Amino acid sequence: MKAIKLNIKMLSYLAAFLMVFTISACDDDDKSGTFETSSLEALVTEAEGLIANSEEGINAGDFKPGAKAELQTVVDWVLWTIDRADNQEDISDAAVKLQRYIDIFKANTVAVAMPWIQQENDTYIQISDNIKTVLGGEWTIELKCYIVDLNTKGYSNNLFSAEQMGPDSGFGARYFGDGKIQIVTGNSNWVDSGDQAGPGTMIAGDWMDVTMTSTGTHHELFINGSKVAEVDNTHLVAADAPFVIGNSPTWTDRVCNTLVKDFRVWNSVLDESTINANRTASFEGTESGLECYFPFGSDLGESFVDVTGKYTATIKGKVEWISEPPVIVLDKAKLTAAIQDITDFKATVVEGDMDGDYPAGTIAYIDALIVDANDALINETRQSGLDDKADALAAATDLINSMLVGDADGILIDRDVPSAVGLRITPNYTPQEDYTVEFNVKVKSFFGYGTGEFFNNGEYGIWVYGYEELTEENVLNTGRLWNFTNAGNGWQGPKAEALSIKAGEWQHVAIVHDDAARTTILYVDGVAKGIQEDIGAPNNSGWGEMWLGNGWGKMDGYMKDFRLWDVARDAADLDAVIDGTEAGLNVYFPLDRVKGVKFSDETGTYQGDMRGISWNVVED
Repeated sequence: MKAIKLNIKMLSYLAAFLMVFTISACDDDDKSGTFETSSLEALVTEAEGLIANSEEGINAGDFKPGAKAELQTVVDWVLWTIDRADNQEDISDAAVKLQRYIDIFKANTVAVAMPWIQQENDTYIQISDNIKTVLGGEWTIELKCYIVDLNTKGYSNNLFSAEQMGPDSGFGARYFGDGKIQIVTGNSNWVDSGDQAGPGTMIAGDWMDVTMTSTGTHHELFINGSKVAEVDNTHLVAADAPFVIGNSPTWTDRVCNTLVKDFRVWNSVLDESTINANRTASFEGTESGLECYFPFGSDLGESFVDVTGKYTATIKGKVEWISEPPVIVLDKAKLTAAIQDITDFKATVVEGDMDGDYPAGTIAYIDALIVDANDALINETRQSGLDDKADALAAATDLINSMLVGDADGILIDRDVPSAVGLRITPNYTPQEDYTVEFNVKVKSFFGYGTGEFFNNGEYGIWVYGYEELTEENVLNTGRLWNFTNAGNGWQGPKAEALSIKAGEWQHVAIVHDDAARTTILYVDGVAKGIQEDIGAPNNSGWGEMWLGNGWGKMDGYMKDFRLWDVARDAADLDAVIDGTEAGLNVYFPLDRVKGVKFSDETGTYQGDMRGISWNVVED
């Protein structure tokens, strides 16, 4: 018995030893059994329940698409951590992380919101390119918009657009500061609906329904269910430009200040009664013919798919998701102070015609600035507009002080200066029979632009060709000219060969149109460089001004001695010495003496306005 008792005791010691060994071995291979994991496992159960029972979608209250996958990734990591934890701290850290992601998931619901497209360049909502398959056939686009204000940043406010240059193609719906709205389509040339939907059609501060239909050749525009404009022109889909909402994809300063919602594209032309019915109808996205549907009624972030699951919208630039239209509170203190500063400066100005004097008209120019600024205090609806006006007044003082009376060798349109626009001449004038346009020009550089313009009034002008990439071929192909003219048969006009214009030297350029002979001749330094036959006078321009040094493209260099005649001048008479009283002389800007920012031509009929450009002052 004693011996047996001894053996049992030894076995007990052995069992104890084996138990300790086993625990140690388990600690090396699988340590989870020694840690408290119940709290973490409860969180895992909660997370898995959320994943199983939650619904993702794009409507307010839904969980955002991808939220469940994100939480599942964290759950998978937590389960992996439980199996491989080295200590209790690893379990605690996993619990903290999972709790944080559960909280994030619960808050990751779609909020009631609409995109507010704000007026900064390169701002828009881009729809994926597969929408252009639909836009290549018959279609109807519907959109609700709330315009915060009608002001334009660029030429227009493009509500939706797929436009590109070269070839001119695509389409767009664009409105202007006076509330006029147009549709425009391109097929190597642009055709718009003109002023059919005139001023006051679009208004700020209210939701409006905008619908455009297209058969491919006939296009109509409806505002709040009523047709307001139409245009006939074959629509060529823009191959290289996307379809965007709130801007133009090509001219990206044509950006709206608007909220949008309920964007729909149908694969047919809807009739007026259906368009009206759709204004108050609800849609699921499964309706026959409804190709694309973005409600834009909930904050989905920067990139998301539509209700049909086929198209993607991507937010670009300054777009803010908000639950209701903004209430704008304006701070006018900066502009008020700027008005007082320039009023005080005006009191120091004495006009004269001696070198160093302020040019005649300076006080009138300042008065016009003050009137314009006071009008902005009353009517401007944008804070940026008030602040920009204040900055412009401050800059005007420096500008005026830089334009004291003295001899000048023309004006400088410096392409490297973003604010340098050109010389704006008002009123616009389009000759309808014989005419001659002539001027002297000195190109500073051909580099950095495809085309620049010496002169443009919207229906005729002169392009000069530069280059954007430095190659020998490009350099040798510069200096070409084209007198582009729209005389009713598309763009025509004579051309001058490469190197006709040379950088760094003054040259004389002229176009002479003989209406009876139906010819236009392009001259450089008195030599005929090109002729266009069977061409009439240009169409009357819809622009309100003529431009030197700009139009659709800014030149880089100097101009002087601009003349526009209502006669076809002989080649021998071009660039002749004149005094401004000659018969047939309609416009004459010598630009040989500093006259300030705004000044009259020699005939007294036309007004020149220096838009960001400078006088080429002759140094003593």
